[in-house]
Amino acid sequence: MSVRQALLGLLAGGARHGYELRAAYEGRLVPQGRLNIGQVYTTLERLERDGLVQHERVVGTDGHGRDRKVYALTPEGHAELHTWLAEPSPVRLDLRNEVFLKIVLARRIEGVDARGVVDRERRAAFERLHEVTQARARAEDASLEDDLLLDLAALRLQAFLKWLDHCEEKLS
Repeated sequence: MSVRQALLGLLAGGARHGYELRAAYEGRLVPQGRLNIGQVYTTLERLERDGLVQHERVVGTDGHGRDRKVYALTPEGHAELHTWLAEPSPVRLDLRNEVFLKIVLARRIEGVDARGVVDRERRAAFERLHEVTQARARAEDASLEDDLLLDLAALRLQAFLKWLDHCEEKLS
């Protein structure tokens, strides 16, 4: 996910300062993700340089009497955000998969059972799918964003398990 586009999208909801943007990013857009505050401010500086955001200094809003820079989208920032939303994202195949590497190497190393590698990976993926399924069950009042993210995780794990079944067939 592009931090640049994420910050533009968060600012579309209204002006915010850097720490608010980081909290919104970590809390809603990328749960369990961590965003370095330095990256937030560096990205905001670039967005401002490019004319996509502008800041206003607000006196004493941090609870300690210090000034804060509050950022807002410019019309150009809105336009870039809408252009980005209208374009399809590149499909990332991530072919640098560690499990693929383990299976291929296991086949080449004498005394290593490649099907055993597949079995261990399958068990781990089923455990993770069970965790996601439990999280979905506990999230009765989940927001649409949380629900969609849990669906994405479950569907990716199901596809991964199907690929492992395919690997097992090919190894037989």
